[in-house]
Formats: sequence, C-alpha cells, structure tokens
Amino acid sequence: CPHHFEQSWHVMLSPWSRRKAKPKKYEEMLMVSVPPSWAGPLMVMCVSFAAFTLLWLSFAKRPTSRRLLHKYKLQTATDDCYSHIDPKSGSSHRFFKAELATRVVSTVHACICSYGAIVCLLTESSLSNDMLWKTLPVTRFYFSISLAYFIGDLLVCAVQFREYGVLFLLHGVSSFIGLSILCFGDMFHFFGCIGLLWEFSTIFINNRWFLLEYGYKNSFLFHFNGLVLVAVFFLVRIVLGCPYSYMFWSQLSEARAERHVGRGLYLVVTTVLAGFNSLNVYWCYKLTTRTYQLVYKWMWPSKSQRSQEEERARRRERERERERERQLHADTSTEEEEIQRGVK
Repeated sequence: CPHHFEQSWHVMLSPWSRRKAKPKKYEEMLMVSVPPSWAGPLMVMCVSFAAFTLLWLSFAKRPTSRRLLHKYKLQTATDDCYSHIDPKSGSSHRFFKAELATRVVSTVHACICSYGAIVCLLTESSLSNDMLWKTLPVTRFYFSISLAYFIGDLLVCAVQFREYGVLFLLHGVSSFIGLSILCFGDMFHFFGCIGLLWEFSTIFINNRWFLLEYGYKNSFLFHFNGLVLVAVFFLVRIVLGCPYSYMFWSQLSEARAERHVGRGLYLVVTTVLAGFNSLNVYWCYKLTTRTYQLVYKWMWPSKSQRSQEEERARRRERERERERERQLHADTSTEEEEIQRGVK
C-alpha cells in the first residue's frame, strides 16, 4: 500500500541521517526535495525496476536460435555458442541475445498492468465520475510499476537504437513522460488506465514472436494468435484508444481555457497523445496488412503461390531491365571516351 511506503520512507531516512555529521540539515533538505506523496511511487518503482532487471538478466544470455542465425546471417565469432557477429556491420549480436529477455519482461509487464487497468476501470466507479481529476492510490501503484518498466525499455531502445529504430525510442520517451505525470501528479488517472489497457495487445505480439522463434510458424496456433492480435490491437488501441484520446484532449482543452492547466502541461500532453495515436494507427495498418497476407496464403495456398511466382518473375524482369540499362550506359560511356580520344 502506498501509505505504508510513505511511512517506511521516513523510517528508512532516520538511521541514515544519524550516521551523518549534520543529520538534521541533510534530512530536512532531502524531505523538502522529495514530497511525502512521492514516497509510495518511488518505492514501488525501485522494487519493480529491480524485479524487472533480475528477470531480464536471468533470460539475457542464451544461445541464438537457428531462425535468427539464418534470418540475419550471423557468423560465429568464437567457439562460444553465445558469441556471434553480424557480417554486415561487424558488431556483436547483443540485440539477438537479449530479445528473449526483453519479450519475457514485456509480457510480464503487460499482464500486470492490463489486469490492474481492467480491475480499476470495473471496480472504481469514482474514476469515471471525474475522469480528469480523480486519483486513487491503487491506480498510482500500477502506474509506478509501468513507469519502472518503461525506464528500462527506454534504456534498451537507446542502447540498441540501430536495432529498434526511432519509433520505439519515441514510444519509450512518450510513455516515460506520460507515466511520470500520472505517478507524480494528481490528475488523469482514468485516462491513464485506458492507456495501460493498450498493453493488453502486447501479450499477443510477444506470443507471435515466441511461436515464430521456436518453429511454430505454420501451426494453427500461430495463425489464430495473429487474428486475435489484430482484433485486440484494433479494439483496445483504435476503437477505445482514439475516442478516449479525443475525449481526454477536449476535457483538457476546457480545463486549459479555465486556467486549471498550465500551457506547458497542455502542450506536453497534447504532443504525447498525438504521438501515441499516430503510432497506434501506423502499427495497426502494418499488422492488418501483414495478417491479411498470411491469411490469404493460409486459405488459398495455390493462389498465393502463383502470386509469389508472378512477383518473382516481375522482380527478375526488373533486374534484367536494370542490367540492360547499366550495360547500355557503360557502352555509351565507352563510345564517348573513344570519340574524345580520337578528337585528341
């Protein structure tokens, strides 16, 4: 309970301060710099971050699967089965080793926070009565867990920026900013629970990776999980996410007009909402397109095979056309050089 964490915060500070030369001064400075209402979230964040880190480290070092070796054409660096390099860049494959650990931690976080969001939305009617300003200790508890996870996620995306890309880094930054406002500000807890509910689709995203990683790509479970993934993603992030985001923004705009919200906070929340919903729409489009291709291939394998063969034929024809253009350009350059030599 956050109230117990606040009491433990003061109890934990007193022996530390007694060991210092000027205990009263340093204790007062620390208590002034850290508001008592932050004690609970900070304690939950520290414990959650430590738990997520230990879980990540327990899965981080593992042999690379044959699928990843074949997909990325990794080469053995030493006799150690854990050590491979990417022949294109020459760098070690830390991304491939850490992928399982990242997926496991992500799944655990998604299960915890999705459960917390569903329970709070169904049992705490006071949240829906005052969507903008009502706050609860239980919702702040789950926000603190999620903030601890996204601190680690932001670190992973920053260290492995080349592998994850700018979109995942922006997602991590937006999540960190939004959850910081929810944890340490007395506002927006109802809409924060709607945001945590988005993580429910992450469970099926990771299930797809697990099935693909361990050789179940052609199984019924893999295709069924893909369909459920698209349905859940579309439901929680588009059908629920976009309308509630607009409702959040409209209520925030009214509060800004009445000067209950500052300009800086209004701009930050508006930017985070726009970024989240843009990413959700883009990722939903990618998932829908990819799932349609898989379902088409699964339902009509003969048509899919013919379309693939036609695509390969068109690709070969384009390559031959490019080769003819390169050859024609080379011949033209040779003739021009001979003409210049003759003129000289």
